[in-house]
Amino acid sequence: MATAPDAEVVHFVKSLTGANATIKLAFGTEGGLFSSQLGIPTVVCGPGSMAQGHRPDEFISREQLGKCDHMLDMLLDRLVAGL
Repeated sequence: MATAPDAEVVHFVKSLTGANATIKLAFGTEGGLFSSQLGIPTVVCGPGSMAQGHRPDEFISREQLGKCDHMLDMLLDRLVAGL
């Protein structure tokens, strides 16, 4: 995806996750279709580390799942408040 690192959607997701950095990965998601076919700036995020994901014996730690729950709670709060 070609979403700029300084795009509004990137800042929004960072505000939910507390992250300060972004990375690009070479794997496919439907996010690429939203970006390329519909022109929607897109960010893909999820729990865990790509060091463990999409590999044999992949796993997500409970700590990472807790962080994901927190991010989703923050997203719901922002949606209810009207972003």
